Amino acid sequence: MPPKKRLTLSRNSREAKRMRNVRSQESAEERAHRLNSMRVSASTSRANESFPEREMGLAGDRAKRATSRASQSSSQRELRLTIDREQHVLSREAETASHRELRLTADRERHTLSRESETYTERELRLTADRERHVLFPESETFTERELRLTANRERHVLSRESETYTKRELRLTADRERHTLSRETETYTERELRLTADRESETFTQYEDRLTNDRVHHNIIRSLEDEHEHEQRLESGREYYNFLRQKRLISLSNERLRIENIRSLKTDEQREARLTANRFRHSLNDLDVHIEDHFTNSVAWPDKYKSGFAYNLTIDYLL
Repeated sequence: MPPKKRLTLSRNSREAKRMRNVRSQESAEERAHRLNSMRVSASTSRANESFPEREMGLAGDRAKRATSRASQSSSQRELRLTIDREQHVLSREAETASHRELRLTADRERHTLSRESETYTERELRLTADRERHVLFPESETFTERELRLTANRERHVLSRESETYTKRELRLTADRERHTLSRETETYTERELRLTADRESETFTQYEDRLTNDRVHHNIIRSLEDEHEHEQRLESGREYYNFLRQKRLISLSNERLRIENIRSLKTDEQREARLTANRFRHSLNDLDVHIEDHFTNSVAWPDKYKSGFAYNLTIDYLL
């Protein structure tokens, strides 16, 4: 049995070498014709296969790709990814608008089916990997690449917004609000301050004024369209949110007090005296007058100051 296996491997190697030699000698037209024939044959085969056969074929392809990629070195992987990117770019440039829409629709359907069948653990692993990849990718890109990426994203979003219906828009906005609400609820006070500071620091004064004006107009439009019940609901939600923030702030202050008390309870008497001395010295520095005139005025004893309530005037008969 082993000799037959070696003969089979040898025969396969000779066949692969022969195919490589044949393909290296074919012209561009012959290669395009061969690839087109293979695509037609593959499409016909896929159309006639059953669902179990398709799943088995996909599973075999995944296993074969995983084995091949596990055995390749870092340079081979980078070369493969570079070739894939170039092929994708050429493929995207050559496709028409209808082909692009068909591809995107198929991708969305495939992603939807994949998301529905994944477990909670698989979803968390996928999101974690996406976050890590998104963090690493912007760090390695240049300023020009970043600007090009952001510009392309804006243009794509504008086109997507123009083609969506009213129902799709409402569904998108509702999903965005829910996602933003969950994100805001899970962030800490420090993360919130950092996020707001980063957003405010990047805008100019003109952008700041435009943002406030747009917010006012947007709020006025929304409030002019709401009825009395929605008005009461908005006020009630505002009160609840204010009470929630106030309670959260009180809890944070209480935890801070407990933390400080625990730290101070572990200090010795010498450390406590040193801390109090440092506090007194700092308060003394803060109480010093900045101007010389103020310092001269404050150096006079309080009863001797002019128009002082404690000044004793001999011309007044205090016995009356």
